[in-house]
Amino acid sequence: MTNAQEHIRLAQSGDRDTVTRVFHEAGLDTDATLAEGTTYWVMERGGQPVGAIGLEHGDGVSLLRGAAIIPAARGGGLGRRLVMSAIEYAQGRGDRAIYMFSKGGDWGTFGFQQVPLAVVMGEVPDAPQVQAYRSRGERPGGTTWMRDLSAS
Repeated sequence: MTNAQEHIRLAQSGDRDTVTRVFHEAGLDTDATLAEGTTYWVMERGGQPVGAIGLEHGDGVSLLRGAAIIPAARGGGLGRRLVMSAIEYAQGRGDRAIYMFSKGGDWGTFGFQQVPLAVVMGEVPDAPQVQAYRSRGERPGGTTWMRDLSAS
């Protein structure tokens, strides 16, 4: 996806530091970034990274991993473009749903509905983010969400 200023491109293995930095600047967890079984994208403006997003893939479902725009680039709808590009990708790969953990924001504007934590943990048990929480003996904080893609 592109416009006159921004470009969203598939992240490569060499983009790990870039994605990690963008997530870190946004205050997001960076464990298992670009792990096997994931797809990430980098948003660039003028050749400089300003955002990143990822999906951790399960069996017919994905877990949204980080939707981050660096603070200096926020407020212009870039985050919305990143999220929608990930949703479109998940639909294209045939996922029936996307799940996510969130510590803030109204994800209902993206078609997500709140669901119990057990649903998310059960649907994507092998996702790197879920495995990281389990290995640390932690529960994700915040709210858990799902967007049904089967009706789209």
